[in-house]
Amino acid sequence: MNKLERPLYTIAPHIYCSGTILVNDIPVIDWYGNQTEDGGYLGALDINHVLLQSGQCRVVGKMFPRKGQKTLTEEEAMLIDFYCADADPKIWKSSIYKFHPKIESPWSGLSENINYPYFEIATEIEVELPFVLDGWQNSVDLSKLDKNVLKEKVLEYYRQIHAVLKEHNAGKFLELSREKQKLQEQAFYFNEERRQSFKEGLTALFNQNLELEPLNENELKLEFLGYGKLVRLMKLDGSQPLQFKSPNPKEQSNIELEIKLHVRNAEKGLSII
Repeated sequence: MNKLERPLYTIAPHIYCSGTILVNDIPVIDWYGNQTEDGGYLGALDINHVLLQSGQCRVVGKMFPRKGQKTLTEEEAMLIDFYCADADPKIWKSSIYKFHPKIESPWSGLSENINYPYFEIATEIEVELPFVLDGWQNSVDLSKLDKNVLKEKVLEYYRQIHAVLKEHNAGKFLELSREKQKLQEQAFYFNEERRQSFKEGLTALFNQNLELEPLNENELKLEFLGYGKLVRLMKLDGSQPLQFKSPNPKEQSNIELEIKLHVRNAEKGLSII
């Protein structure tokens, strides 16, 4: 394993279906809805913030049918490449290397003779980081709690966030997201300039005063993540419950805000992480 001063781990997925990619049982991309009807997703996703510390972690790619289809066909595919580089922009390009072999669905496509409602690819990766993040490793195992009671508490927290978004109160949202922001600043080696840039970007989004989609509670399901230590709500169509309406629907989809909650201890209750 190459020794880098500030390693930045990245996955590069190609998704030609509907699907989710999880690292450490945390979704780093959810690809569902109208955007899956044709074409696919190609991109690079930094994952330091879900690795938390050195060691092994599992990467899983979950493949589902495109919108409008009931099963996966021989035309659907998914592959994931793995890269690492120094986070310093001055040497990022010269330091990048593949740290793990790519994984992919069968290169010749899924069998046309089998109706797959779901297919999964997975691997274990080894990472080495110069930090241990204070994430959700030691948080309460929420999967052991009463599901109905927990869902109502999570719904109440989402209602609180929804109210803040509806008021376009960037300062209050940053306050609620303080734990998450601190974790990401450490994971991605933010300096003061990058911290300020992030805050300015969020403030600029809120200052657009975009209309907020309603929180339709009957369309929401509870999901456990991080091996039971995290929880979130998702819409039944796979999209996020908290969405600003697009300022230009023909050219841009809604702006979705992804929220994950944990309980650091019983006294503190739910918080964004």
